[in-house]
Amino acid sequence: MSTEPLSRVQQDARPPADTKSRASFFAGLRWYHVALGLGVLVALVFFNSQTDGVFLSQRNLTLLLKQAAILGVVSAGMVVLIVGRQIDLSAGMAVYLVSVVVAQLSVTFGLPLWLAVAAGIAVGLLLGAFQGFMVARFAIPAFVVTLAGSMIFKGVGYTWTNATAIGPVPQELIWFSEGFIPPVASAILIAAVGALAVWSAVRRGVQLRRWEHREYATVRKVAVVVVLAGAGMWLALGYNGMPMAVLIAGITVFGVSLLLSSTRFGRGVYAVGGNPQAAHLAGLKVPRFLLKSFVLMGAIYGIAGVLMTARLGGAAPTAGQLLELDAIAAAVIGGTSFAGGIGRIPGALLGALLLTGIDNVMSLMNVSSFLQMVIKGTILLAAVWFDLMVRNKRKK
Repeated sequence: MSTEPLSRVQQDARPPADTKSRASFFAGLRWYHVALGLGVLVALVFFNSQTDGVFLSQRNLTLLLKQAAILGVVSAGMVVLIVGRQIDLSAGMAVYLVSVVVAQLSVTFGLPLWLAVAAGIAVGLLLGAFQGFMVARFAIPAFVVTLAGSMIFKGVGYTWTNATAIGPVPQELIWFSEGFIPPVASAILIAAVGALAVWSAVRRGVQLRRWEHREYATVRKVAVVVVLAGAGMWLALGYNGMPMAVLIAGITVFGVSLLLSSTRFGRGVYAVGGNPQAAHLAGLKVPRFLLKSFVLMGAIYGIAGVLMTARLGGAAPTAGQLLELDAIAAAVIGGTSFAGGIGRIPGALLGALLLTGIDNVMSLMNVSSFLQMVIKGTILLAAVWFDLMVRNKRKK
């Protein structure tokens, strides 16, 4: 075995030596998610006390989840980009343009619903691929590309519709957002998904103990699943069942989370975001991962655009405005680091629920929308401060 000293390039390509520091950092991130979850619970209790029990009613919570569906979908895609050291300032206008396509094809041109929906998702993929190509092929900063994309998408949509609303869309499309799965069927579905999640957590724990001789916190994960499943069944049985928007958003977010946590693509995104130079030296094709990340975001545009059209009953000029900023805030509040390489989709979902809950309770209390922006901005600033504090502590 050679004892020659490593070259500078070889040293840079090696894994970071501060393994213990990284482990402690991720442990801190997990505790941050726990603290965030507890903070959300405290906020729920406080909001409920301020609205005389209306906020935590089964009806209001069900509608709250339906309201958060679109933001949850977009924030999941935003996590993927931010983990890879990218950003997307065009998400809101891309969702609006997809909404225009779906509404125009189904209302103005009278095409079958399935074709209008498929065309909307295809347009979203094209928008994401276009921006990803500009970032990956020409190395233009994502900030510039997506800022320009936001202007382009908005201008195209306004030119096509003359900045007017298009609708109403067919009731079958509205059902995608406003429809409900019957309560009993919803409870059975939630119980089945919960049972599958419990089985997966137990199986994963057994595998880790057998193969890697380390613990997986199986009891904690099973307890979280049981609590969430119980809360979901309580909501489903107490009102009209599970909203279709929540089901579609849940399937989408689960798919994105699976891609990010359990595939070669996801591992590559974390590697590229953590250290692009080292990822390149390790043989990863960095531009290809960037392109794939934006194409995935394009699929998010399509799904969110269809849900937006269904929710509004058509395409409105105000649809999607500032959606990207709320999605970025939800991702950062959920523990995703702007430095790249760190972030989890469940945390972003908690952030999305917190932001939507603030909007909801402020509306119930007839509080000014301007004050809502102040509160959400303060929460975002606190989340970024925490991220910087933890990273600086890790460097020391």
